[in-house]
Amino acid sequence: MSSCVVVPSVSSVEEISTGNEKGAEVNNTSYPTCQAQVNPEADVRNMQISDGRTRGTSRDSKCGIRTLKIVTSLICGVMLGIGLEKARVFDPRSVRDQMVFESFTMLKMFFTAVATGQITLSILSIIPRTKRYFEESCDQFVACFVQKGVLSTILGSFTFGVGMSLCGACPAMVFAQIGGAVPNAVFSLIGGLFGALTYGMLAHVIERTTKPKNPVQVHQIHTKLNLPYIALALPMAAFLCGGVAIIEWLWPTSKDLNSLNIEISADTNVFQQVAWPPYIAGILVGLCQVPLVLVLCDTLGGSSCYATVVSQWVVTERLQKMFPYLARCRGGLGNWWQVLLVIGVTGGAVMSAGLSSSIGTVSGVSIPDALVGGVLMLWGSRFASGCTSGHGISGMGLFAWLSFLAVPSIFAGGISTAFLMKYTGVKDHYVTYTGGV
Repeated sequence: MSSCVVVPSVSSVEEISTGNEKGAEVNNTSYPTCQAQVNPEADVRNMQISDGRTRGTSRDSKCGIRTLKIVTSLICGVMLGIGLEKARVFDPRSVRDQMVFESFTMLKMFFTAVATGQITLSILSIIPRTKRYFEESCDQFVACFVQKGVLSTILGSFTFGVGMSLCGACPAMVFAQIGGAVPNAVFSLIGGLFGALTYGMLAHVIERTTKPKNPVQVHQIHTKLNLPYIALALPMAAFLCGGVAIIEWLWPTSKDLNSLNIEISADTNVFQQVAWPPYIAGILVGLCQVPLVLVLCDTLGGSSCYATVVSQWVVTERLQKMFPYLARCRGGLGNWWQVLLVIGVTGGAVMSAGLSSSIGTVSGVSIPDALVGGVLMLWGSRFASGCTSGHGISGMGLFAWLSFLAVPSIFAGGISTAFLMKYTGVKDHYVTYTGGV
């Protein structure tokens, strides 16, 4: 049975962010760990190197492990940024068109990323030296759901989907848009940061009100069925791959590229091409799970980084007691690795678009859509404890049953909003410069 591991959070003074001694005392309060609330000191103690032995806790060893985690986060971010840019899913038109079934690029990439993650995680789950990393990553992921139930998952995910259709992005995708110079992407970022800040300030009230009376004890389907992970993961991965093949046969990628006015030239090398097949990009994204599990004992996600950034002002003991959610998001590499990840996403998108000379060629959404969408997107993802990466690629990949409620709810919110926008004539309203409304 997967359990919620409770560990003390480390002072932000010791890690990346700054603070004072009083703030450190509050940060040392015990909280359930989750994707954005991992104790870096526990990481040091628990980090296992390839020969199966635990590193010492000397200063040099700690520095080496932290450096490895920082580099891994950045590299995975670059991989994610390249995948999002090359698949063209960072284009707001791809997101909105997917929601009204006029494009299937996003769905192909999503299915492939989940399947690739499941295949690689299946391998890690059966190898003795890597099985411990897989199990700890599962524990870290499901710990996010300690305060969550069906209501918060469905309502939060639906809200996230509404915001996703409005701003044409998901939390990590916003940074790929910034890297690709998509107009008004910065306003989606501002809206997301404001959403994370306001949710964080009210989180203790929201979570106390919506916390389930009878919390779920077993969060993963294969654990509930008493089956090994691989017994369900490989069949589901095969099913998803088959689904991608059928969708590609019925709706070729070339059809989506034509709608985006993109032509693929056979004379350019793979990195200079403007677009890749979405299933190739999906494989690249899914492979990010391997280094994240082996080095960080965590899985792919992006929305928690917003909470980490906006929590840096919570530095005094009084503020940390007033806003405990933000206080525990503030410091430690367990929080900051997702910030490093999205920095890598931005860099990967810049690199990818630069090699294909396509920076600044994608239209963006209006300022109101970007701002409102960003707020709703982050409110929803924090309320549901996950986004398209967290609940979708990681949660479904790990058979977290709440994620199987979250993903349909995301699409329900996104589809209903996109069709409403279509019938009111605003779905295809895009701008070609930042500041456009």
